[in-house]
Amino acid sequence: MELKTPRLALEPLEKRHAALLFELLSDAAIYTFIPQEPPKSVEALAERYSRLKVGHSAEGNDIWLNFALRELENGIYVGTVQATVTGKKAYIAYELGPQHWGRGYATEAVRALIGHLFSVYGVEVIRAETDTRNDRSAALLTGLGFACVEKKESADFFKGATSHEFVYELRRET
Repeated sequence: MELKTPRLALEPLEKRHAALLFELLSDAAIYTFIPQEPPKSVEALAERYSRLKVGHSAEGNDIWLNFALRELENGIYVGTVQATVTGKKAYIAYELGPQHWGRGYATEAVRALIGHLFSVYGVEVIRAETDTRNDRSAALLTGLGFACVEKKESADFFKGATSHEFVYELRRET
């Protein structure tokens, strides 16, 4: 199901999006605060998207929602958002090309995803984790009403440095 915001279409992620998103998602700046690296090739990204399109984990316990973000005005792809739904809890993530940072697209897309998770999937809690050095991501989450509920010391080690993480939660209003 495609979601829409005033400026964006959130298209269910498909293999064809790999060619449309590869260059955008190849920018190393996106991966400064996450352990992943840029995609190696369009083919590798297409293979990943094919696996995600299944829409659930192998055990069937998790529902995977992945969307490509396309500007409605000019058709340009700006990034992706995703959620993993496990029971009444969801975990979200997002990636935008640096040329689209600071324009409110991530906020708009995540807000639409939040509404979808609460209304369609009956989620009670949405969680997001972000590196403590990622001020932009922290600002996005707090701006959407998420509260920081935990700090994980030494949560990961990548790119030659220890990563500490903040855990954010947004609870459905009852």
